[in-house]
Amino acid sequence: MTTALPPLVPNLAAIDRRKVVTETDTSGAFPVEYKFRPAEGDAHHLIVVFSGLGAPNGYHFAGKSLMDLRANILWIRDDFDGNYSYYMCRNMDFGIESAVSGLIERTLARLGLGRDQVSLLGVSKGGSAALYYGLRYGYRNIVTVVPQFLIGSYVYERPVTGRYMLGEMMPRQNVEVLDSAIPDMLKARGGQGHNIYLFTSEADEQYETEINPHLQLFWACENFNFIRTDSPMVRQHGEVSGYNMPLIAGVLSALTEGADPRIGFVENGKQQVNEADRQHYLNELRHSDGLIAVLKKQDIRGANILLSGHAFIPGESPYSHDPTTKSLVLEGSGRRLEIPLATTEAKYLYSQYFDRFSCDYPHGGFDPESASGIPMKGIPVGAYDLSIRVASPMEGIDRRTPLVTRRPFDIRRPTGGNEAVLIGDGKRVRLIRRPIVGPFSAETAFSLESTWLKERTLHVEGVFFVNGIEAGDRGHGQYYLVLRGTDSTHSYRLGMSRKTGAIRKHIRRGDFSNYDFAYFATSGYNGVDLQRAEPGVYEVFVSLSTGGSLFSAAAGSITLD
Repeated sequence: MTTALPPLVPNLAAIDRRKVVTETDTSGAFPVEYKFRPAEGDAHHLIVVFSGLGAPNGYHFAGKSLMDLRANILWIRDDFDGNYSYYMCRNMDFGIESAVSGLIERTLARLGLGRDQVSLLGVSKGGSAALYYGLRYGYRNIVTVVPQFLIGSYVYERPVTGRYMLGEMMPRQNVEVLDSAIPDMLKARGGQGHNIYLFTSEADEQYETEINPHLQLFWACENFNFIRTDSPMVRQHGEVSGYNMPLIAGVLSALTEGADPRIGFVENGKQQVNEADRQHYLNELRHSDGLIAVLKKQDIRGANILLSGHAFIPGESPYSHDPTTKSLVLEGSGRRLEIPLATTEAKYLYSQYFDRFSCDYPHGGFDPESASGIPMKGIPVGAYDLSIRVASPMEGIDRRTPLVTRRPFDIRRPTGGNEAVLIGDGKRVRLIRRPIVGPFSAETAFSLESTWLKERTLHVEGVFFVNGIEAGDRGHGQYYLVLRGTDSTHSYRLGMSRKTGAIRKHIRRGDFSNYDFAYFATSGYNGVDLQRAEPGVYEVFVSLSTGGSLFSAAAGSITLD
């Protein structure tokens, strides 16, 4: 005898309780965009992160840098009407500040935390906000990196932000109000009752105007900690936070646990360099067999590939300007092609590729010679491994090394009668050019569920998978619509959907593979524009590019007038 089963309920063990969510708070006069990640275990603490100028997607420290911390984390984006505001004001209306402070207070209330269980973190503009909110609203812990103290004067020199915050004419009295916002609070209380951690460096071009004149304002703060970096890896404003990230994370971790680190005045990173040892080491490095070639950006646009990155001979050149030449080498399918590259300026290579001693590589970048990229027209169909050749004729150096990337990628694009595939990882980068109409496999499950042609717009949708090759997510492959005529071939990218009902009936009995996203369709089910195709009769195919293979299925024919 059986009884009726209760309905399925969410399995709480399968829910990622620390997942970062992105929301917009509309409780105040200004909508505030933010990200939030809950704490791990019993960590009763909130870290609030304010962003600096040019933060990726508007958020600083939103990558891996803070993810190992146990605290709740609230990242707040400084984007109001498409402008920066220092989380303070628009045209001297401080409604933005009220909206941001309201978000923080509501988050604390929801978590059941007090103001002594909060750490504010920010870099540059965000560092100013961390100081401002911490001092103004009594949040106990402030971790500030290269902040601006004279906010009014700073934004006055940046008119887009200045006009937004100060008003269209940027009157002097408004500049003075923002200039005094942080210093006046420090003069009144000196940071008493706070744990303040100020990270800076004399190499920061803003040090003498923003940091040094205001240090005496912190003397009344019982736990003021001043970390000044003196390192060859830190040469400007934007490098201080990255260099100090391990220490910043350590401070925040201690604060999360209720400990208040007392670091005092510390000068970190200072390196006593023996110039003779440095020159000897960098000279040996220059004449070793080494070469660095790292791809940083890549894409396929139309019939061109775009590759840019770093390529240089490590070590110090004996010449003030390193007169090197660079080229891209494609090897494979019994062929070898060499394509000249442009040498470009590159920033921060002395820190990214630090090897015992700091060394400048100001011309260590590369790009295609043409801004439109490297044409694939002269590259025959085949599979090619990519390498970079760098030569310094004046030094008698000529080296070649495989091109690699630190972030794996897989880019697939239709280019007329061919498909171009650009893939890379930490071991190699490959370019594959192959016909976009591939073989029909006996293991293919294909069904054209719907198709229509309205004037010059063609729509197709249906099921396409290869038995045994999983299609359980959107990254399993790329679908193409192909029109092959007598004189030309046209190809278009297709999207994919999760239509398990349509897919399930094509799965063989006993096959337990996942094909949930094996349903193709034109984007938005709106069809593709065929205006560029010449009149005539075309065979229609759907192709699936997945892994190292490409499969095709015939989908009838059409006639274009």
